[in-house]
Amino acid sequence: MKPAEKRRIYEFDLLRGIFILIIIVDHLQFWPSPLSYITGEGRLWVSAAEGFFLISGLLIGYIRAYKDRFKPLGDITKKLLQRAFMLYVWGIGITFVVTGFTLLLDGPEMLPKLPDASQLASPLAFIWSVLSGTYFNDWIYFLRLYAIMLAVTPVFLWLLRKKQERVIIILMLLGYIVSFAWPEGALQWQVLFFGAALLGYKLEAIGTWLNHHKTTKLISTVALVTSTLITMMLSYFFVLSWGLVENPNWHWMDRNQYIAVRAVIDPWFSSNPLAIGRVLLAYLWMGGLFMFVHTFRRPIIRWLGWLLIPFGSRSLSVYCLQALLLPLIVVTIPIGTPFINTIVALGTVLLCWALLRIPVVKRLLPV
Repeated sequence: MKPAEKRRIYEFDLLRGIFILIIIVDHLQFWPSPLSYITGEGRLWVSAAEGFFLISGLLIGYIRAYKDRFKPLGDITKKLLQRAFMLYVWGIGITFVVTGFTLLLDGPEMLPKLPDASQLASPLAFIWSVLSGTYFNDWIYFLRLYAIMLAVTPVFLWLLRKKQERVIIILMLLGYIVSFAWPEGALQWQVLFFGAALLGYKLEAIGTWLNHHKTTKLISTVALVTSTLITMMLSYFFVLSWGLVENPNWHWMDRNQYIAVRAVIDPWFSSNPLAIGRVLLAYLWMGGLFMFVHTFRRPIIRWLGWLLIPFGSRSLSVYCLQALLLPLIVVTIPIGTPFINTIVALGTVLLCWALLRIPVVKRLLPV
């Protein structure tokens, strides 16, 4: 019997494409717009940034840990460190460009925040704050985190090859706990990256087991997708419903009750620090979205594949491109009506897509 042919896992590309598209719209911040009910304006209990980071870790686990498990670790380590260095250099370069542009224009409010006063005390202080990673532009901050994760990945791979999954989990938890005393973003976000990498390493085994247990697969898919939809709707309500609770015709929850409930639940889903509720919900939403995309893969590819697959397969290229492109857009186009804001946001996404098709742009940007 002929073995089944391994297909490309388009779910990865589609999910990364969705996440990077949402990141572009949220970074642009052209609100009000109906798109806020799709993206959540980056203010939901979980954002596309967590999804982007989870899928990156999942791919590292699937490709570097699982598919490359018989390759020499030294060769993999060299590639990972080279890539980490390249991405860090790109992040530094874009940070210098965007920060310089912001300083030149005296810091328009639509641009990311500038370094603090001590980091701008002198040219050398500013340069060192960027080179050391103390300051990274918000629109390119993911590259700093990703570069650090890639630099640590060889240790993760070595522990996996030594069958030390428990040690990995203990180190992840210790790093997360320490991060609350020493607030370093990488120590918090590593629980997303390396936790997803462990799942990526086991992805083939999980998929094979589910394919042999059809009922369990169906139940788990329905449970994941349903739980994701319910918690997403709750998140939208408790983040974007100020106008609703202030409406005298709305009687389910008034403004004071809304504030009281949010005072209790908001800390559980904080992004800075990365709260435990946000971490757990990120995994839930990732699982639900993955199963949803897996179930409806073909129609999604048919209708949106032209945009999502190029964005997903070259997500880091798009991420760098948007960081360079958005400053020009936000200082030249004023925020307008919801209709105008939506057109500008969608136009920005299409502009990124069009620029990505230009050969010289594709060659210059990191993959």
